[in-house]
Amino acid sequence: MLQRFKLEAAGVGPGKLPQRFVFVVKSSGVISEKMTPATIRESSEEASELINEPLVDHVLPEAMKPLEPFKDQLAIVQGLSGKMCRPGHSSWFGAMGVYKTGGEHNSGVIRRATVDAEMARLFPSPFNHVGLALRGKVMSKETEGTLYPGITAVGPGRELPFQASPDVAYQQLFGSAIASDGRAQAQYRLKSNLLDFMAGDIRQLNQTLPAAEREKMGHYLNAFEELQVRRERLASMSERIRQAAPEFSDRFTSQKPATRQQAHIDLAAAALISGITNVITLRLDNISTTYDDLGLSEKSVHGIGHKEVCNGKSPEEARDIIRLHHMKLLADLAGQLKAVPEADGTLLDNTAIIYLSDSGNEHHGNLAEWPYLVIGGAGARLKIAGRYVRYPKYGDAGHRTIGNWWTTWLNAFGNPIEHYGNLDLELQKNGMPQQGPLPELIA
Repeated sequence: MLQRFKLEAAGVGPGKLPQRFVFVVKSSGVISEKMTPATIRESSEEASELINEPLVDHVLPEAMKPLEPFKDQLAIVQGLSGKMCRPGHSSWFGAMGVYKTGGEHNSGVIRRATVDAEMARLFPSPFNHVGLALRGKVMSKETEGTLYPGITAVGPGRELPFQASPDVAYQQLFGSAIASDGRAQAQYRLKSNLLDFMAGDIRQLNQTLPAAEREKMGHYLNAFEELQVRRERLASMSERIRQAAPEFSDRFTSQKPATRQQAHIDLAAAALISGITNVITLRLDNISTTYDDLGLSEKSVHGIGHKEVCNGKSPEEARDIIRLHHMKLLADLAGQLKAVPEADGTLLDNTAIIYLSDSGNEHHGNLAEWPYLVIGGAGARLKIAGRYVRYPKYGDAGHRTIGNWWTTWLNAFGNPIEHYGNLDLELQKNGMPQQGPLPELIA
């Protein structure tokens, strides 16, 4: 935090400031044509060459109107494929890990850290990576406590936990600073003392173990020491956390999906503004979610995805209602970040809000295309703000994949990896180049 203040005071440009990332993952696919301005749509669908043009002269689709105030920092990116991942209701860890895993109900084997976790390594913070989720796995009906939705991993075999309960997440993120009564403060000190004792106990035990066991126990020791460091950092940031923490209200205990999503958005904004994290992954919904507070009580996202009428609305109308709600959430988050000055701009200038689906382009995604929306300045490291970008369709010359997409992000923000993720074997068989970043997007 002190280093950040020094950089700002020295007038350092946005490229040197801490970068923030919010990965917003929805279910049931992102439909490209619903995210394409009408003045671009007809020419883009059959384009055989890269389209890369400013959005300023185009009117956003109706369901995207909430993002109109952010059009200069909005990117619509289409045409990338992800057929090296699992098609269907969810690609599981493949969406941000770029590989095939899992089945209809099984999230599968975790092969590598997903991109959100890689970004957390590049920009460490007290809470290196925060996960918030409305529900658990793709068809799960779990709505409370710690969940494992099967989309994010910190390394092979290590899934990131998500918090579903906004009230619990509120306490976990901000409790150390907002606890005002003596009992709460005493409890916080007691937990700190307990961590000190446990870390010391493990160090003592470790000296008596054989080398092989000592290495294993070392992982536990590292975990406790990281918790200690986090608590110390949070204690030093208590005033900033108190200022940024959202006011606790009944929205944090509501069972309504749209209300809980808003609570998660508020938590995400406050966590970024306070500086307690730089990376958040938000699991907006899964296919078991029923948006009854949007007037869609008769069918879940799954039923709507299977073309079922819901409360007198056609499936297309129902999806439009959900899409508009999601865009309002994104606009709210962007607005909260844009209201915070940072250096010569705002916090949004150094943030990327990336909206995607874990099933690519459809409810049962075939992954021939994987659309993205990006809001924010991304620290001026990518040339995407205020642009519509569409790559040639699958199999055409110049077509690129989500492996190229995530490689671009990692390269732009400090990881020089040659290529992130698995290759598409069909494209490889046909001699189509796949490796490396998308150079036209890197600033």
